[in-house]
Amino acid sequence: MATQGISVALLRPLAELLGRLEIDPSGFLAALGIDDGTTPDTYVVGDQVDRLLDEIAARRGDRAFGLTLAQTSLIRPLGLFGHMVWLSGTVRDAVTRAVRYYAVVSRRTTLTLDEPADATVATLRQHGVPGVTRGRILTEFPYASLALRTRAATAGRFALRAVQFAHPGEHPALAAYHDVFQAPVTFGAPVDELVFDAAQLDLRLAGADPITSSALEAKVAQLVDGATGRSPFVDRVRRAARMKLDVNVSLAMIAGELGLSARTLRRQLEQEGSSIRAVVDELRRERADELLAAGTPVKEIAFSLGFSEPSAFSRAYKRWTGKSPKM
Repeated sequence: MATQGISVALLRPLAELLGRLEIDPSGFLAALGIDDGTTPDTYVVGDQVDRLLDEIAARRGDRAFGLTLAQTSLIRPLGLFGHMVWLSGTVRDAVTRAVRYYAVVSRRTTLTLDEPADATVATLRQHGVPGVTRGRILTEFPYASLALRTRAATAGRFALRAVQFAHPGEHPALAAYHDVFQAPVTFGAPVDELVFDAAQLDLRLAGADPITSSALEAKVAQLVDGATGRSPFVDRVRRAARMKLDVNVSLAMIAGELGLSARTLRRQLEQEGSSIRAVVDELRRERADELLAAGTPVKEIAFSLGFSEPSAFSRAYKRWTGKSPKM
């Protein structure tokens, strides 16, 4: 499901990162259905992103492409989320923010920091959503990025004790993993985790700007709170339907606007767990709420949203919200 996928807030800076490797960033975004109108709080089905990255890695013959991306990203952090994390004052601040706001980049994976009060070891774990698959590239990339960037930002003082991945390893590429993590790396483990000395959480990060990081944190929090979880395809349907709310919107009408057959549009919406009626009802409810808040008369709202009479709009609004529109 797109609500358990990868966000455009990550995929746009990831496309820029691919551009540094001479991979067409525009083509990457277009293949995922992302265009200029796609909002950062849109989520793309994770399997779709995994397949595309796997194809890129295969063409390059790179069996450790997640590590390659991490090494390339050392030039600068990725997007708003990355800048918020790496402008934090300490390793603890950075990891805590990453854990708290990871949903802004992925909703198929969560992070947890295990730091028992009486233990000298801390563990950062990735947890997948049950029943949702995860590709190895986007599983390895954030861990490799953290290892490389934290080591660089602490003048080499940060060191890992161990790294574990749940997916199988590629033996010809094992040397690359040891070069990046500089610690024992295990594949086929029960869980994905980084293990390190807990005392290292208090290391200062070079180039830290806690004031800016806090300001960015507020913006990231807004992005998380406002996230819709819609896919790029549903966003395209919404944009096409939004211009037609004053008429009786049909499947064929929107399919024509998108250059698709009605059958293809219906099938793709079903795959997203939606329908043209659900999309149009949601848009009409949102617009109705805006107009009601502005004091627009119910009769005027009804006709502007394509209803034949105010009573039909009132019935629809009660079905959407459980209450009648304010008269």
